Amino acid sequence: MADIDDTGRPPPFFAAFIRLSGRYWAGAGRWKPRLLVALLVAVIVAQVAIAIRLNVWNADLFDALERHSTDGAMAQIGIFVLILFGTMVTNTAHLAIRRLLYIDWRRWLTGRVIGNWMQDGRHYQAGLIPGDHANPDGRIAEDIRIAAEGAIDLASSLFSCLLLLVTFVGILWSLSGWVSIAGVPLPGHLVILAFLYAGTGAVVAFVLGRPLVRATDARQTREADFRFSLVRARESAEPIALARGETAERARLGGQFEAIAPAWRQQSTGLARLVAFSSGYGTLAVVFPVLVGTSRFLAGTLTLGGLMQSAQAFQQVTSALSWPVDNLPRIAEWRASVERVLALEDAVRIVTLEAARSGETAINLDRTAANWLGVQDLWVAAPDGTAMLSALTLQVAQGERVLVDGDPEAAAALFRVVAGIWPWGRGQVELPADADLIAVGSRPFLPEGSLRRALGFPAAPDHHADLVLAEALGRVGLEHLTSRLDDPTDWPRTLSGAELQRLSFARVLLFQPGWIVLGDATDALDADGADRMLAVLAEHLPSAAVVLIGRHPGSAETFNRRMTLARVGDGEVLLHEIYARRQAMVKPRPRPLRVVDWLRQGFAR
Repeated sequence: MADIDDTGRPPPFFAAFIRLSGRYWAGAGRWKPRLLVALLVAVIVAQVAIAIRLNVWNADLFDALERHSTDGAMAQIGIFVLILFGTMVTNTAHLAIRRLLYIDWRRWLTGRVIGNWMQDGRHYQAGLIPGDHANPDGRIAEDIRIAAEGAIDLASSLFSCLLLLVTFVGILWSLSGWVSIAGVPLPGHLVILAFLYAGTGAVVAFVLGRPLVRATDARQTREADFRFSLVRARESAEPIALARGETAERARLGGQFEAIAPAWRQQSTGLARLVAFSSGYGTLAVVFPVLVGTSRFLAGTLTLGGLMQSAQAFQQVTSALSWPVDNLPRIAEWRASVERVLALEDAVRIVTLEAARSGETAINLDRTAANWLGVQDLWVAAPDGTAMLSALTLQVAQGERVLVDGDPEAAAALFRVVAGIWPWGRGQVELPADADLIAVGSRPFLPEGSLRRALGFPAAPDHHADLVLAEALGRVGLEHLTSRLDDPTDWPRTLSGAELQRLSFARVLLFQPGWIVLGDATDALDADGADRMLAVLAEHLPSAAVVLIGRHPGSAETFNRRMTLARVGDGEVLLHEIYARRQAMVKPRPRPLRVVDWLRQGFAR
C-alpha cells in the first residue's frame, strides 16, 4: 500500500505504482511472472528477428525478379512460407503469454486491493473521508484490469518498437549510401528523412487533433449527462408514475439526447480532418522512400531489391518513431485507471493508520473475555477530527438492558465505536470477545442467494438445521418465510424495512451471543413490534446484555437504565493531526504526467 505523509499527500505517481504492484514481480517465490516476462521478451526478440529476415527477404526476392531468376524466385517463396509460419507462431505465443500475464497480475492486484479494503471496517471508514475514492467497485473491477493490461501492453510494445528502431535504423543507414546535396556528400539520408517524416506527421497531427479532443470531451460529457438522466428516471420510476410525469420526463430525456448532436458534429468534423491526413500520411509512407531512392536505382547504384528493402526499413523506422503518437490515448487511459486505484489504496491506508493509533489520543479497544461492556472517559470525534461526544462513561453488566438515545448522529457514532468500526476519538472501550458480541445496525446485510444463507450469515448456509431456522423466524413474526428458505430471491428488495429488522433479531436468536449491541435496530418497527423484539431477546436470551443505542419507538420502561446523549456543538477540534490531514485532503492535487495531457490534445485518434 502506498505510503502517505501526515498531510495526506501520496508519493509520486510511479513510486506509488511500484509500491502497489512491485511485490508481484519481486516478491519471494514469484517465479511465474518472471518466467512469463522472460518468455515474452524472447518472443518479442523473435518477432523482431523475423521482421529483419522479412526485410532481407524483400531484397532477395526483388533482386531475383530483377535477374529474371526462376530458381531464385522459387527459393524465396519457400523461405517466405517459413517466415509466414514463424510469424503465426510468434504472434500467437505473444498473445497467449500476454493474456496469461494479464489475468495473473490482475488476480494478484485484485486480491491485494480487496484484502486491504475489505478488512476491519476499512471499506466503510474509507467512504467517510474526503478524496477521490468513490465507486470502489469500478476501481477494483475495471480500473485494476486496465492498469494491469495497459502496463503490460505499453511495456511490451515499447520494447518491441525500441528493438525495431535500433535494428532498422542500422539497416536503413547502410542502405542509404551516400548522396550529394549542393556538392556536399551526406551519409544516411534515409534515416534523416525518416525522422523528419515522423516528426512532421506528429506536428500536423497535433495541430489537427486539438479541436478534436475538445469536441470529444464535450461529447463524452453530454453522453454522461444523458446516461445519468436515464439512471435517475429508472430509480425514480414509482414517483414518476404516481405523479403522471411520463410526458415531462420524455421531453427532458429527449432534450438531453439532442444536446449530444452539436458535440457529435464537431467531433465528426475533427475526425474527418484527421482521417484525411492519417490516410495520406500512411499511404505516402509506403511510396515516399521508393520515390527518394528511384534516382539511385535508375543510376544503377541501387538494386531493385535494395530499393524495396530500404522502403520497408523506412516504414519500420517511422512506425517505431510513431509509438508515442499511437499510444498517447492508451497511456492517458492507463494513467487515469492507475490513479483511481492508487486513490482507493491511499484512502484505505489513511484510515488504517488512523485506526492503528494508540495511547492517550486514540480509542483503545480492550477485547477481553470480561463480564462487562463499557466505555471510560470516551471522546468521540467526527471523521474530520472535530468532537461529537465528550467524557462519556458507561458500564453494562451481563443481563442488563440499557437504552442510549439522544442526538442521532452522536448515537450513531457511539454505536460504531462500540461495534469496533469507528476509530476517531480517544478514551477506553472495554468489550467482550468478538465471538460473544453481536452488533446489529438498522439494516442487516443479506448476501446474494437463498434466505437460508442470508439468515445464517456469516456462517455457512448448512450451519443451522431447518427446524432451528423455522423456530427463529416464527419467534420474530416471520412464519410466512419458513417455506421460502431456499428461494434465491433478492431479499433486501423483497422484504420491507420492518421485516428486515425482524430478520436481524432472528439472526441474533440463531447465534445466541452474550452481548447484543443494537443501533437503530428497531426504528422501522411500530411501538408494539419494537417492544416485542426486545421481549423475545429477554425470553430466549435472558442472560445476555442488550444495549440499544439510537432511536427506539417502543417504551423506555423495557430497559433497566437510560442515558441521553448530547452532541458537542462548538466544532472543537479533538484530533488535531487528523483535522490537519483532512484540510490538506480537500485541496486539489496536481495531476501526474501532465505532459500526457498536453500532448494528447494534439494526438487524439
